[in-house]
Amino acid sequence: MTIKEAMTAAVEQLIKDNGSGYEVTTSELQRILLNEYSIHAGSCIPSDYCYNRINNGITLSNPTLFEYIGTGRYRCLGPDYPYNGKIYHKAKGCEEFVIGECKNGIRSIAADVHEKSPESTYRTKGDRRDPSIKLRYEVLARDHFTCRYCGASPQKDPDVTLHIDHIIPWSKGGKTVFDNLQTLCSKCNLGKSDLDPEI
Repeated sequence: MTIKEAMTAAVEQLIKDNGSGYEVTTSELQRILLNEYSIHAGSCIPSDYCYNRINNGITLSNPTLFEYIGTGRYRCLGPDYPYNGKIYHKAKGCEEFVIGECKNGIRSIAADVHEKSPESTYRTKGDRRDPSIKLRYEVLARDHFTCRYCGASPQKDPDVTLHIDHIIPWSKGGKTVFDNLQTLCSKCNLGKSDLDPEI
């Protein structure tokens, strides 16, 4: 049995026993893989199987099984889960940054991800906070004039107001660039406030 097959089988068993959304630790997963499938602990890297995280250099060939929810903690979702959200990478010694997006369980990584550095998402002196009209339109068009959190759209409800939001907040050094901006409705944007991005 390959590591991928063992990881998938372990997660499917965890979901069967505990239900979808069960939170597992890396050490618990390593113990299961060793005891049930004779897979060495060093071969167990759950972040390589996440909907919302990926290590640069790792291809998208691994099945998606988890949502990363914190250091050493993962939510078991299983393969083919309709997960929606940003995909993050943390380079050694750097802040985590967005490298792609997962839509309905399908991960896509930005084409230029290997040329990007984390610094490209963080601002430098002289950067402007407000997006230009052109950049604002490009972000709205990419997001189909729809809130990325709740799906609200002025097309469905004329009372909806859309905002352009910094994924990494401006106050925390986030830059006003296409990859660090998203469309949110006024309610979600005010609710999100100045929180850190979900990782």
